[in-house]
Amino acid sequence: MLHLIDKKIRQAFSDAALEYDVLTSLHKEIGRELLAKLRNDDREFSFMLDVGMGTGRLTKRLAFYFPEAKVIGLDFSDGMIDIARTEDEQFRIVQANAMQLPFRPGSCDAIVSNLAYQWMDNLDKAFSDSHMVLKNGGRFLVTMFGHQTFRELFVTLQTVLGTEVLPIRRLAKREDILSALQDAGFSEIHLDYELIKVRFPDMLGLLKWIKDIGANSLTRDFYVGKDLLNNANDYYNQNFKDRLGAYTTFEVVWIDAKK
Repeated sequence: MLHLIDKKIRQAFSDAALEYDVLTSLHKEIGRELLAKLRNDDREFSFMLDVGMGTGRLTKRLAFYFPEAKVIGLDFSDGMIDIARTEDEQFRIVQANAMQLPFRPGSCDAIVSNLAYQWMDNLDKAFSDSHMVLKNGGRFLVTMFGHQTFRELFVTLQTVLGTEVLPIRRLAKREDILSALQDAGFSEIHLDYELIKVRFPDMLGLLKWIKDIGANSLTRDFYVGKDLLNNANDYYNQNFKDRLGAYTTFEVVWIDAKK
């Protein structure tokens, strides 16, 4: 296996592997939709790549439904890959950085990814590398979290902390995603989105989840005292909690494009 990512970053995701399925149902449902879109495609796929495969759930299904294709699951986390190896041997596993894909240019028929690209530090580079390894006419079918994700959290922190500079950064806007895809050279680009409410115990539980999944690209070097955090948690519970509990919004952006 190739190791093309900084050791500290890879370790952060490795430590998070067992916590990664907090949103299991959301990942599963979106993965099923991605798979359905591919199965409706009448072309033949000889090489399919799942970028940011996580525990390998979607990769395993790709290998099942496309048995004639070479299916590769790519991730840079030791922990994720260890779990994926226990799931199945029907697909190959490569440990690498999605911004440095270790494949020949023009070698891949389809790149699929389920909720991974939003954590990448350089979306332009990630899209550019994906475009490079796709064959002409190759399909790029991806979901990622967008700018409106955690919007309740940002309102809370801005209100309580009284500043636009926050301890976590916002994810890319849809117009920025579209621009990055166009700059990378993709064509026939279709973007769609949906907003989904997900329940957490409270704001502190949400912050813990963000930390637990290893999404370090969102965090900044920023100190928030315990009292301020507790005040923020109280504000969150007062404004973004209903009879079912505290909630946050996830914006899921759907990308379907071709090289």
